[in-house]
Amino acid sequence: MSAASTSGVVGYFLEPAEALAAAAKVRDAGWKHFDFLTPFPIHGMEEAMGQKRSWIPYVTAVLAFVGIVLAQAQQNYVMVYDWPLNFGGKPYASWPAFVPITFEAMVFWAAIGTAIVAIVAGKMDSVPQPPPQVRTGATVDRFVVWISATDPEWNAEEAAEFVRSLGAHGVELVEARKVRGQTHA
Repeated sequence: MSAASTSGVVGYFLEPAEALAAAAKVRDAGWKHFDFLTPFPIHGMEEAMGQKRSWIPYVTAVLAFVGIVLAQAQQNYVMVYDWPLNFGGKPYASWPAFVPITFEAMVFWAAIGTAIVAIVAGKMDSVPQPPPQVRTGATVDRFVVWISATDPEWNAEEAAEFVRSLGAHGVELVEARKVRGQTHA
């Protein structure tokens, strides 16, 4: 199978420790477009793969703060300037009464905004995943390494041999398929 007709290589591991060790070896070998598919999270996998800490939690914190500011601003505007009502002699700008709405607005803005940012950021991911036709078993009981043919150092035979050298229990070159004149992974 030529390098032009493959979309990547998959290798199967049976234990989390094997996958963790393999991830570090793949990273150290210089592969850039690779991923590990696992049936459950493995502690330390991000570090083994060389992934940086996500910036999304910082976005969530900023969006939560925006929700707090918007809720407080709207409630203060309505209760002090637009429609002031006297509730038993309490002050118009009574922030303890605004806490429930402020909390809900904080959660709303943080959740919806983070979902949108995560979707947009996920579209910028440069590592194509294995095609859905490839039954990896990663959702059941296998730990799967995927090295994409989009990697700058891609050579199908070398990639397959490298994955075998990691101690994979099975290695497959995944063929690219033609669909209506276009090549899809």
